[in-house]
Amino acid sequence: MSAIISFFPVGNGDMTLIKTDTGKNILIDCNVRQGDDYPDVTDQLRNKLSRDSSQRLYVDLFVWSHPDQDHCRGIQEKFHLGKASDWEKNKDKIFINEIWSSPMVYRRASKNHTLSEDAKALNKEVKRRVKVFKDDSSASEGDLVLILGDDDKGKTDDIQDIVLQLDSSTSYINGSHDSSFEAKLLGPVTVSDLEDEEEKLSKNKSSAIINYLLTVGENSANFLSGGDAEVACWEALLKRMKANETESDLKYDILQAPHHCSWHSLSHEGLSEAKENGTKAKVSEDSIEALGKANDKAFIISSSKTIKDDEKDPPAYKAKQEYVKILDGVSGNFKCVADHKKNNRNVPLEIEISSNGIKAKSIASLASSSNATQTAVNRAGGNGYA
Repeated sequence: MSAIISFFPVGNGDMTLIKTDTGKNILIDCNVRQGDDYPDVTDQLRNKLSRDSSQRLYVDLFVWSHPDQDHCRGIQEKFHLGKASDWEKNKDKIFINEIWSSPMVYRRASKNHTLSEDAKALNKEVKRRVKVFKDDSSASEGDLVLILGDDDKGKTDDIQDIVLQLDSSTSYINGSHDSSFEAKLLGPVTVSDLEDEEEKLSKNKSSAIINYLLTVGENSANFLSGGDAEVACWEALLKRMKANETESDLKYDILQAPHHCSWHSLSHEGLSEAKENGTKAKVSEDSIEALGKANDKAFIISSSKTIKDDEKDPPAYKAKQEYVKILDGVSGNFKCVADHKKNNRNVPLEIEISSNGIKAKSIASLASSSNATQTAVNRAGGNGYA
């Protein structure tokens, strides 16, 4: 028995597959790049999936953290969007049983840049599924959707049955309870929480922040995923959780370093600007505190290109140093997906949660930098559904 988190080698982007102990497949974002210079992550993903009774290769759930291209690239070409009856066997696209997405994320991102065709198509699909629910208050696989948090001005008041409220949890996938899975929605924060920081947040990338609890037998592990959430997001999140005395919701055994190990998730001051001004960019203590709640022997994973001691951001070498400091206190491990190779080819970096604990799988090429990595974290999961 085990649960496996696979981090696909997609450069500075996110594409992460959770396989629960009960066999459910949850894909968080996708970034399928074209060309011989890139690993074939489509084949890597397809090899991990199964076919349903209609012979459709499928994921049980697709979680869209936010609309940036490096989090949805390839969604039109590789995945089926539209009515289930329109799926075509000869195209054999991956079928999506359920989608989770946040309207707040889409609106904020829209203020700052033109959305890609993939983002537009995926947003259209989310809206189609919401309409299916509105039309008959029910849906089946291929039409299922969950909205991550309330929209403003009462826009989600009439669809509360498919809204997961902020700070609420669900253990439902495809309408059925899964005892090995729980997801708690921590962000994005609401406008009322932000007050005068709303403008600051809109200039950054506000993403869905979810802490997943994966249970295997008597053991469990928390996986904290925050897309490209930047420093203002983590500061506002910590402020709210301190007020509510819920800081423990930020504890993790596995953290996906936000924004591909970007310095902008840890500081308001840009590295290049600080260098030009002859100053030192300071970290936000609140952001470090929010992202620093690592459990014993925790992993922090950078879904990015190889991190070098240079001026690039993301990934930022200085950000990696801050994460390593966090892990030093808990005998943890920092790993970059781009450095994970087999036979000199990039392959998914995998973390396995089993009855024996948590460990990185098949890290032969990284053995010299790996520590002993097993821990058993015993925590009970809930089964609420908002």
